[in-house]
Amino acid sequence: MALGNSTMTNDQLGQLTAHLLNKAFIETTRTVSKSIYRRLVDGELVHVTQLEFEGDETVQLDVKLNHAEYQGDLNYSKFRDSIMALLQELLTALSREGALKIFEARDSDGRPNHTRLMGASGPTQHETEINVLMVSMTPSASEPLIVMELLYMNPNQFTGAANRGES
Repeated sequence: MALGNSTMTNDQLGQLTAHLLNKAFIETTRTVSKSIYRRLVDGELVHVTQLEFEGDETVQLDVKLNHAEYQGDLNYSKFRDSIMALLQELLTALSREGALKIFEARDSDGRPNHTRLMGASGPTQHETEINVLMVSMTPSASEPLIVMELLYMNPNQFTGAANRGES
């Protein structure tokens, strides 16, 4: 992923993502974290921090949430469980250099765009409801901004192969 005049490796992008998740939802007080969660659920794009690079270049980092595929009633505790599971998977992948897979999104015509989906997921189960949280990063083409999107994915796409007996 290009940032200004530099390019980040998959591991660097994963480390940045893990840092942002930790900063926004783990390091902060429960009150602050819950406030961010509420704003995300309301559909807001929430400013998390600003990165400073050499040469006085700065990049704003914002976060948003897509919970359309969430199964059940989403609340702060369940959301935080998802964040913890996602962080654990990211950190596990990052502990082995080069193990974190990054997927490039494509537009409707099949052309690559700038969105990168991390190949780590945060699966959780509350009672019978299974949910999977993933994260993508998208740099703005027009301003110094990266949007981290937390995405609840349809959990059936992760269990389909096992149910069909595929490996």
